[in-house]
Amino acid sequence: MLKDFDSRRHFGFLYDCASREIKKAVKRGISENNADNCNVNHGWLVGYLERQTEPVFQKDLEKIFHFPKSTLADMIQSLEKSGYIAKASVDGDGRKKQIIVTEEGKRFNDLIETQILAVDEYITKDITPEQMDIVVEVLEKMRKNAEDYKAYVEIKKED
Repeated sequence: MLKDFDSRRHFGFLYDCASREIKKAVKRGISENNADNCNVNHGWLVGYLERQTEPVFQKDLEKIFHFPKSTLADMIQSLEKSGYIAKASVDGDGRKKQIIVTEEGKRFNDLIETQILAVDEYITKDITPEQMDIVVEVLEKMRKNAEDYKAYVEIKKED
């Protein structure tokens, strides 16, 4: 059994290693610009919020980013503390808080998007657009299959 395991390609491991290296590359660029207090996931979140035209609430972000509720709450708290986002009451309901990007958050978003694009450009050099289309298609299928597998396991446990 051990030989079979060792002889196989483990896509989760490969993907995780590549993901970590990409995040570290982006972080190096962010650090050069004195924005050490945030990570790449913070950048994705702020960027998403910045591009929205409709009000966004924490509950919405849980569905979009697939982060555990506690992880997302920690990220939002960190981004608030950094001054990148703020919460605003909607329609006078103090319980319902819209998440908005501050001016400081907009500057951070510009910085991180520039860095993400630079890293994307660098890591995809010498890869044709057709090859990139295949990579994206395959990774999306793998993500969906993994999501479906988790759902299957959770359903199986309930029986």
